Amino acid sequence: MKESLFKQDLSLIAEIREGIERESLRTDLQGKMSRKRHPICLGEKLTHPFITTDYSENLLEFITGVHSSTDSLLDELTRIHAYTHQCMDEEIMWPSSMPSILPEKDDDIPLAYFGESNIGKLKTLYRKGLGNRYGRAMQSISGLHYNFSLSDNFWNLLKENFNDERNLEEIKSDYYFRLIRNFQRYKWVLIYLFGATPVVHKSFLHNREHKLEPLGNDDFYSPFGMSLRMGGLGYTSSAQDGIHLCYNHVKTYIKTLEKARRTSFDVYEKIGLKRDGEFQQLNTHLLQIDNEFYSTIRPKNIAKSRESALMALNNRGVEYVEVRLLDIDPFSPVGISKETIYFLHMFLIWCLESDSPELSSTDLDRLKDNFVKVVTEGRNPELKIVTDKGDEKLNDVLKSIFKDIKNYADHFSDWDSFYQTAFDKQVIKIEDPDNTLASKVLAFQKGRGFQQKNLELGKEYHHQMRKMNFDKTLFDEAKSESIIAEKKLRDCEKLNFNDFLVEYFENIKIDMSKE
Repeated sequence: MKESLFKQDLSLIAEIREGIERESLRTDLQGKMSRKRHPICLGEKLTHPFITTDYSENLLEFITGVHSSTDSLLDELTRIHAYTHQCMDEEIMWPSSMPSILPEKDDDIPLAYFGESNIGKLKTLYRKGLGNRYGRAMQSISGLHYNFSLSDNFWNLLKENFNDERNLEEIKSDYYFRLIRNFQRYKWVLIYLFGATPVVHKSFLHNREHKLEPLGNDDFYSPFGMSLRMGGLGYTSSAQDGIHLCYNHVKTYIKTLEKARRTSFDVYEKIGLKRDGEFQQLNTHLLQIDNEFYSTIRPKNIAKSRESALMALNNRGVEYVEVRLLDIDPFSPVGISKETIYFLHMFLIWCLESDSPELSSTDLDRLKDNFVKVVTEGRNPELKIVTDKGDEKLNDVLKSIFKDIKNYADHFSDWDSFYQTAFDKQVIKIEDPDNTLASKVLAFQKGRGFQQKNLELGKEYHHQMRKMNFDKTLFDEAKSESIIAEKKLRDCEKLNFNDFLVEYFENIKIDMSKE
């Protein structure tokens, strides 16, 4: 795209639509992972629109609505946090993506319990399968997912400018996949800027091979690393390396993922579907469901009743993208700052509007190598990555990329001056790696250690949030409605769980023979 469409109409910035899903581990006041059930005062996690859990019973997940104002988005996220803090006694939310003190036995990390409805049992069994496949400690890592989309006014302007005769669904899917391909090329930039997990408590490393170095008596760290969460100890899977996901077209993406969802895998066959008559996983396939694929970005559409996420994408194309590689920012009470979100606006629009050739499997392998290098050595001043020009110093590549993104900062700041502020705060990280979030995390924890400093920070946020005054009516109603809705699900059950699973997987099959 030769010129940004936002130059034609700056008001399109105000129509950016965004949402956040933030995870946080409930932790006791001694800094140990909570063993308590999900607080009943928050409602039923299965049917609550804002407050649920991810993998573990103690891994809170907050889900905002869709906003066209970042201030409004952060305000809702803050109120969800405050409501939850005010419901929690003798517990805090852990402010780091890497977990607090974990038990020695992996099985002592509790699976999220979603009740006795069939869909609730499915969700719990899915998590049991994840634990059997990857270990429960990995599933105790928390992250933050950022959802991003552009308005139909933007797409109509694009359609008009390029005389594109396709319908909006086709145009959106095409350009969002252009964004995704460039995201694959340059996602390491976000890890360099916002990676915040260079250190972890030793309890996370029980019976796990690693190359981390000791830091004090209780911690281990990666000297030049940015994000343990996105490295080999975090959300990665060697089994999934064989999927070879295609990011060139929405249909090829769907077919690749659907094939993995239906293909049995020998390692998971050894785990078995059942043991002593009890289910161990949903199935023995490479992916139990499509959401199991650990992607750093996902094309999404809103799933309707009886639709899987992949079915929604297949039926209606791409409506938004979900950025999934962000570590929790421990210096923000809600896990992310306004300046980070504003930079994400510029970065994602730059990815969408820049040239984005199709990616071969060889390209993806090279890009993965670059990503791993930055994850593990991003603050090494001598680090080089592979580009179209050959091996180049990371810092030189960053400067070149930021030269392009600066055009957005200069222009967007005419609409909101904070875009320039957000951009400038990232520039100083390029000038000196000691200004990166990962470096600041290490400096913050120096002397007192990972556990103690995060415990202090978590308590500080807990006290701040408990003092907040706000209208709780929406959350009180959501709590009551979630309890009623979960009971209704149980009361309406007609199938036993075995038959329900058969019907569920039959209903979400996608016909891969269609173009």
